[in-house]
Amino acid sequence: MLEELFEGRLKSGDRIDLDEVCEALGVSRLPVREAIVMLERDGIVSTKYHRGVYVEPFDAESIMDDFEIMGVLSGIALRRLTDKRDSETIAALQRLVDELRSADPEDGERVFELVQQIITLEHRAGGSRRLRAELRSYQGFLPQAFRVGAGRNHADTVRAHDLVVRAIAEGDGEQAARHRLEDFRDAGERVVRELERRGVLSGA
Repeated sequence: MLEELFEGRLKSGDRIDLDEVCEALGVSRLPVREAIVMLERDGIVSTKYHRGVYVEPFDAESIMDDFEIMGVLSGIALRRLTDKRDSETIAALQRLVDELRSADPEDGERVFELVQQIITLEHRAGGSRRLRAELRSYQGFLPQAFRVGAGRNHADTVRAHDLVVRAIAEGDGEQAARHRLEDFRDAGERVVRELERRGVLSGA
């Protein structure tokens, strides 16, 4: 459903036909209902009693909120990771950034995979059980959103993650958190610009 939102096949106010979703995915209603619960928790859809499931407003402000929240939560994990001074994790992050630097910029899937590995390792090493659960709630949203705004220069992607890992290695958790929030804000702005260009957003 997130893919359909980002591609404009679902729009704000649309009613979601659960039977059609089940048929398209070849699954029973149970996993679809579980997905709806998660999307409703994240404010993407709402269930109206005796009327069905509807897409909530999908607008620039909501998307920027998502990226801001992810950036703030990620920053908390980065501060905690920095405080741990875990040399093995820092070395692993530095290796991943080096891999990202040497990756073929034209291989978008590989670049995205490395970015996910870096962020996942940071969150796993620095996040509490509760914090990791909150960050995982964006696992469906994040890949779709980042692919929409994937037009970023490769050198800028490398620089964004290098700045975070350097700050962690230097023991400056506040700086690492600031870099991450700036990076996620930039990503959100790129996603909004692309979705506005496609005419997908509410009011666009």
